[in-house]
Amino acid sequence: MLGVYVHLPFCATHCTYCAFAISTDLGRQDAYTDALVRELDARGGGAVTSIYFGGGTPSRTSLPNLTRVVNAIRARYDVTPDAEFSMEANPEDVTVESLAAWRALGVNRLSIGVQSFHDDELRAISRIHDRERALDALRLAVASGVRTNLDLMLGLPHQTRESFRETLQTAVDLGAGHLSLYMLDLEEKSPLEVQVSRGRVVLPEDDFIATAYLDAIEQLERAGLTQYEISNFARPGEECRHNLRYWTRGEYHGYGIAAHSFVASDRFANTRDIRRYIELSPNAVDFTENLTDLEVRRELLFLGLRRTSGIHYEQLVQLGGQEVVEWIDRGLQDGWLKRNDEFVAFTPAGFLQSNDFISQLF
Repeated sequence: MLGVYVHLPFCATHCTYCAFAISTDLGRQDAYTDALVRELDARGGGAVTSIYFGGGTPSRTSLPNLTRVVNAIRARYDVTPDAEFSMEANPEDVTVESLAAWRALGVNRLSIGVQSFHDDELRAISRIHDRERALDALRLAVASGVRTNLDLMLGLPHQTRESFRETLQTAVDLGAGHLSLYMLDLEEKSPLEVQVSRGRVVLPEDDFIATAYLDAIEQLERAGLTQYEISNFARPGEECRHNLRYWTRGEYHGYGIAAHSFVASDRFANTRDIRRYIELSPNAVDFTENLTDLEVRRELLFLGLRRTSGIHYEQLVQLGGQEVVEWIDRGLQDGWLKRNDEFVAFTPAGFLQSNDFISQLF
């Protein structure tokens, strides 16, 4: 069983923090869709249990072009009747009409890029929606019956402990079944990074971020959204099937600029340049790798420990040997690891420094 990822890069504006492969040239939509269909026709095939339209802002892609891509997927793949079909959207694109159109295409899970419910925080990162538009989008999505995820960010300019708690509570009160909580990561030379380096924008301190993250885990748990991965929380049964595929090293095919695919032990990715992709599709791959045994072990450790369920103790020892046994003992003693029955996992505090802890093993 496979997952299919489609990258739809078009955005109304380029947010100051964003490092994704995007384009604000909406005039390229038709040519880009042509290239996507060529790539799907050339290498699609197999049984699919999850589809994910990411970006960019997929909701900025016109309905005729979305329809063409969906038809190409269904023509090349055997999409199971219960397949999860996720689509990312920004609040300003969510209307009664757009929701009905997306659902008619088969979309049954919507991921809305809200980031915050506070206008000063949204303005600081150049989001074009405001609080009221975000509230309307969430209400409409939940009322439509589509499973609804919100992307939220921790560490934004002007963010306080109180404003962040209020953002989380608003999402819970309005019925979001899934929350993805990301810490702001300053990409080198991004507009926001430049503003911060020049002292024009001030970000919250690391201590604030750590405390707010730990508070969020408790607040969401009380509200019925359980953490199942370092950045993801869900009500029972609303976990993202497609992303779980990534974290368990399941196979997936990716289409569009910068899209990655993982098949057997091979990983490959398309060019990030939209002009080159349109010109070269279906042969736009510019990165390939065949994972070594050591790289596979690293991935199994890293991905397994991203999940709150963790890794079976015996598998963990098999992957890392005696050094892992000592690492586990140290983590249990210092409180950044926990052991439930036969599984080892990070504690909430351990997640905050998980990359550093995992790097100790290699």
